[in-house]
Parts: sequence; structure tokens; C-alpha cells
Amino acid sequence: MKYCLKCGREVSEEDYVNGLCIDCFRKYGNPFAKQVEIRVKQCVKCGSILYKGEWVQDTLEGIIRKHILEHQHKYLISGVELVGLDPVGGIHEFSKGGFQQEWVFNMLINGKHFVQFTDSIKVFIEKTVCPRCMARASKKITAIIQVRGGKAASLRSRVEEIIRNDPGLAEAVLEIEDAPNGFDIRLIDQLPARKLAYTISRMFGGTVKETFKNVKYDARKGGWLGILTLSVRIPDVSEGSIVRYGNELWIVVKLDEKGMHLENLKSARRAFIPYDEYWGGKVVLVENYYIKGVYEVVAIDKSMVYLLNRDTGEMVETLISNIPFRIEKGDEIKIFVVDNNEYIVKNYTGGNTA
Repeated sequence: MKYCLKCGREVSEEDYVNGLCIDCFRKYGNPFAKQVEIRVKQCVKCGSILYKGEWVQDTLEGIIRKHILEHQHKYLISGVELVGLDPVGGIHEFSKGGFQQEWVFNMLINGKHFVQFTDSIKVFIEKTVCPRCMARASKKITAIIQVRGGKAASLRSRVEEIIRNDPGLAEAVLEIEDAPNGFDIRLIDQLPARKLAYTISRMFGGTVKETFKNVKYDARKGGWLGILTLSVRIPDVSEGSIVRYGNELWIVVKLDEKGMHLENLKSARRAFIPYDEYWGGKVVLVENYYIKGVYEVVAIDKSMVYLLNRDTGEMVETLISNIPFRIEKGDEIKIFVVDNNEYIVKNYTGGNTA
């Protein structure tokens, strides 16, 4: 058993902290080993704060909270665990670059007793300009993303939306320019450049190739500075494309992040093909074909289907056995001609089959 140095009461080990019983500790105790003082660098242009070696977009209060929770053992006496903290009132400047703010600390004593204490935190802020803002001011490009592919140009607006919705990416992108078979994105930071390149690749089934051009050796960091080029290759296929896979002809009915959903032109059976098979040369885009027309099913009897091209007025009759899927009056179908053979497929209006 222990005895409280303030009231003399005999208490158990779990009710004893720093020479006091828990009741006296609540009234007279001090859970702090030393006052919290934090020194940070903050960019005068974008407001980002240097935290753990990285410039982050966060509030000063957010940085204070993270720092104290991660380093509480430096500021609290033995037996005290910090479970949360919140600011009380605003922050005020007491000297040039020195700021002070009251915070409420929620603590657990000996894993059993919940207590609250209020203490002031001092923060010393050094105003500077972060490397990103310096690069932006000088238009210093450190990374280029080259997006290429037959349909790459049509994806530019979607990529621009990705950038707009991510403040970190938007801050790093300097400019976007059209290029042959796609577009280029120039950035001032290589880390978000990699993030964006692999996001584009994942969303549209592409591949990424990285190359680095040495420009200058940084003796202080012990490494080369230069320009990182990320070449993102997008598949040339789109929804509605005709492809050859496994010596059979297929139509691409859907593309998603994982791969291609295909429908066989002859049997209408479905298959899912990961993009790896496309990049491995197992899926080949068929370009030598044409679309005979889009037709509406206007009548069906026991053996025949009657089709009408609403644009030209052409009527086509075909055996039901020539259509490898179930149809009903009013359905729309499309007739492809590949290698002088006709194939009838459902009209997937969402895809680009032109």
C-alpha cells in the first residue's frame, strides 16, 4: 500500500500517482513532465506546414494534436496516458513568431482513472516558402506524365476532373497540353506525379513506364535531382470495339478498372479478360470491319426474324438460328461485317462502335 503525501490517506497502487492519491492528484497534481513547445515551418504562400519531413496541407491545430499524441511520453509523467486533447479559445502571439494556446488534455491515470487538465502550448513558427511554391513560382518542372493511346485524348476531361477533386494534385500540376495520340501533364512534384500516373493507369487499364533523367547531383541529400517521366499507355480498345481473342471474334461490351468484358460474335457467350492479356498481345484490336446497319426487330415468326433499318428503310430477313441470343419485338440489333462474314449483336448504345 501507499500513502498520499498530501492527505496521508492509505491507497492502493492503482489509486496512487506521483506521490498523491487520485483525489488529491485531481486537485493539486501536475501530469506534465514539461511544457509542450513545438517548432514548425510554415509556407507563407500556400500555408502548408513541414511535418515529419513532408510539407502537408493541415491546420496548425491539427499538427499540434498529431505531434502531442505521437510524442506524449516526452511531456507526461509515468502512469499518465493521453487519450485526447482539444483547444480552448484562439491562438495568440506573445512574441515574434511565438504563439500560445490553451488546450484541454483528456487523460487516463494508471489505466483506470479519467482526468482532465488544462495547459498552455507554445508554438514557434518559422515563415518560409515551401519547395513546391518555389518550383511553381519558377515554373520548375520535375515530372511529366505522358498519356498515350488511341482513345487517350478523349479521356483528358476525366483526368482533369480527378485533378480538380484532389487539392494535392491540383497544387502540383503546372500545365496540361495536347500531344500526338494523347496529352502531357507537367508537374512540379514527383510524388503526386506518380500517384496521378498510377491512378490513370488503374482507372483505364493502362501500363506505366518510368524513366529518370539526371540533371544535378545534390551532395546534401546524396542523390540526383532531375525530371521523372511517366509514360502511361492506354489500351486502344473501347466499348463497342471488335477484338480477336483465342482465334475468335468478340465485341467489347464493357471496360472497368479490372479488365474487359467481352461477348463472342458467333455464340454470344461472355468472357472477362484482364488487361494483362491485352498487354501480353493475346487480345488484338480488329480494324478491318464495317457496320452494315442498326436494325429494329419488327416481327418474329417460327423460323424467321424481320429487321427494319429506320434510317434507310431497308428490310432484312434472317433465320432465328442466325441470332445467338434471345430477342423480342422492338429490340435493336447491329450487323457487323468482318472478313466478309456477317455477325448480329445487341446494339450496345453506350459504346463507340463507329
